[in-house]
Amino acid sequence: MNVAVEWLMSSEQSLFCTAINRVVVVRRWVGLRFLWIIVHCTLYIIVHSSSQAQPVGRFLTDTIELGRPFQYALTVRHPVTQDVFFPDTARQFAPFLVQKVAVFPTRTQADISTDSAVYTLVSFEVSRARVLQVPVYLANKQDCTAVLSLADTVFLRSSLPITNRPDTLQLATRTEPVPLPQQFNYSYLALVSTGIGVLLGAIYILFGKVLQRRWRRFQLARRHAQFLATYNRLTRNLGPESAQETSNEAIVIWKQYLENVESQPYTSLTSREIADRIQDDRLADALRETDRIVYGGSFTDQSPLALRTLRDVAVSAYERKLTIE
Repeated sequence: MNVAVEWLMSSEQSLFCTAINRVVVVRRWVGLRFLWIIVHCTLYIIVHSSSQAQPVGRFLTDTIELGRPFQYALTVRHPVTQDVFFPDTARQFAPFLVQKVAVFPTRTQADISTDSAVYTLVSFEVSRARVLQVPVYLANKQDCTAVLSLADTVFLRSSLPITNRPDTLQLATRTEPVPLPQQFNYSYLALVSTGIGVLLGAIYILFGKVLQRRWRRFQLARRHAQFLATYNRLTRNLGPESAQETSNEAIVIWKQYLENVESQPYTSLTSREIADRIQDDRLADALRETDRIVYGGSFTDQSPLALRTLRDVAVSAYERKLTIE
């Protein structure tokens, strides 16, 4: 009976020890499994985070002053195969204004590239604190994905002295009108000038040839009137005592006028050469008579008639020119 009891007790103890050992083994296996899961998750997070761009932006100073430049640094770590685009300086730094940007070369280490830039900003806002968070764009096959940098805060430092005195100042009012100097309206001048230019251009295109023809006829008529007035003044009171000098002056004016009308070098031609070029029977006799007056000092009754013949030849040349114009 005692032997049986002892055998039962020893069997129960062995079963209890075996159960305890199994529990210990199970707990160890569960602990190792849990530790493996933690290590795997940690590695996954590290690898996943290293494969994504990580923008970091921060102010290089804690306080700023109104209207004075300060700097903001933006750094992006990304895979070497990933293309990134930095934020637009015109829109995405509000309420700050970007004065200039300093971009640094890309640094690559262990397939991770680092791009960085330093922005010089200026602020005219009077708020006590300003928070800035800018996007960085990651390029992919379809479009770009925006990744925001960590928000950073900068504080405005006032240059006014701190005082506990109550504000007792009152603004003085002044209602007298102050005359302001008038400014020239350059835009109105440009508009008027452009309108006049367009109008003149249209007139030239439509009536340019007609106006040029009328202008040439006007100039020709004016020169002809001036020639007749001068020539008639010289030959009106022609006499024996002044015939030689006055006739020479009249003939010079006559040659210059014909040269201008017919575009021929009459001032350098002799009387015979002029008579050969102008087919007029009266002209040859008139030129011989004027040569007697100028070179021989001979004045006859035919001398005034010869000078009138030269005037008639000039009038005929003027009329021919008018038909051409």
